Amino acid sequence: MATLAATYQLVADGLKAGRTDLRARDVILDMRHVQFLNSSNIAQLLRVRKLALLSGAQPRICSVTDRIWGILLATDLDRVFDFSEDVTTALAALQMARGK
Repeated sequence: MATLAATYQLVADGLKAGRTDLRARDVILDMRHVQFLNSSNIAQLLRVRKLALLSGAQPRICSVTDRIWGILLATDLDRVFDFSEDVTTALAALQMARGK
């Protein structure tokens, strides 16, 4: 997550500086193997989302387990992020959103 955030930060900084040749890639966060989320993890997710959006990228979360879905619902993050059932569906949704 830190590497992803750093990459988006570089693009966001470049865009703020007036560079028009930069474009960040969309990101799919596959949470299939995630079994625990704490406040630090949620803060990282929100930071990556913010930086991705500032960079012109679209973040999407997929393959959320019932346990993690409960945490996302309790923290209202289900209203903040876009979700897909699996990676394939997430890729299709991103392509459709970009009009490709």
